[in-house]
Amino acid sequence: MRFLLSPALAFLVLAMLSGGCSDSKQPLAVAVAAPLSFSPEFADLGSITFGERASTIYTLKNTSDLPLVVSRIGPFACQCVIADLVLPSRSGDLRKRRLDGKRLNLELQPNEVAEIHFVLDTSRYRKPASRKVGSIPVVFRDHPGITLQWGADIYTPFIVEPWAIEMGAVGIRSQPTGRALVTGHDVWQFDLDVDFEQEGWKVKSRPILVEGTTKSTYEITFTAPEYLPEGPFLEQFRMLSNLPDAPPIKINVQGLAQADLSFSPTRLLFDPDRGRNTQRLIFAQRAVGLDLSDLVFADFANHDLKYTAGPAQDFPQQKAVTQALELEFLGEPPTTSQSGVIKIPTGDEMTPVLEIPYTVLPKRADS
Repeated sequence: MRFLLSPALAFLVLAMLSGGCSDSKQPLAVAVAAPLSFSPEFADLGSITFGERASTIYTLKNTSDLPLVVSRIGPFACQCVIADLVLPSRSGDLRKRRLDGKRLNLELQPNEVAEIHFVLDTSRYRKPASRKVGSIPVVFRDHPGITLQWGADIYTPFIVEPWAIEMGAVGIRSQPTGRALVTGHDVWQFDLDVDFEQEGWKVKSRPILVEGTTKSTYEITFTAPEYLPEGPFLEQFRMLSNLPDAPPIKINVQGLAQADLSFSPTRLLFDPDRGRNTQRLIFAQRAVGLDLSDLVFADFANHDLKYTAGPAQDFPQQKAVTQALELEFLGEPPTTSQSGVIKIPTGDEMTPVLEIPYTVLPKRADS
């Protein structure tokens, strides 16, 4: 394990080692505190309701007649902290910068003041916290560092898990359902009576019992509309409990709505001249009531393709049933590139036919 020493401490150790090798008495170097005044040393941010912000300003001043080099400010305890360095006596791009805990190398001039504009954003907490304390290390090039501290009481009446429901790929008519739990934290008992519709989504809560605790716990279900537009979706929900001073419950539901019947790859490619005359084609259905056994594969033979169908496989977590076909091109390599479309009747009134494009690469002159 390697230990890194500050310049002042390294000089002190070197002086001690040098003194041990000589009979003459040598003065020991002493680490000198930075010529700096600062306030506050501890910032009490008071009581904050979860989801809100609190802020303070730390003031640092070079009290010497020489420049003071600040090597680094930070890093910070978590992503809940936002901090900016402000130099009031400067202008333009030199006046303000965002602090990220990386090397700074700021040369603070004699009597110059630097401000750290500190913001605690409690909405960034993903784990419940009733009391939070943290520190901000300030590192100097030629002096021992200092530590600025802060603390806050965070009123977190309940916790929500998860904050965002990821549904993944779903069928446009599959009406997927997502669930979240709201459980008491600082407040053990509360009411959450939710039953509403938003943009076709049905949202409903119900109390549940959790073994080993008397805290109120509610399950909230989110059921998608009968039809979702194809593509990515993000729906944001905001709900209130019966606690007048509690923050709102915010939950996002997101995912990707795909056609009820789909296939991959989106184009079949065969190269019989190079021995690549087989392809694997996968069908997926995501809508309730559809059945892959309704697919009719007769058109493969019209394009010199032989198929072998594997069994359908159910993937409940992906809300999909899939079936794989092993395809083999039986014809000779064409003299020019050959393309076509295979038509697969589905028995579904919304997508009566799947059209699968394919290409057969030609015989090459060097073959």
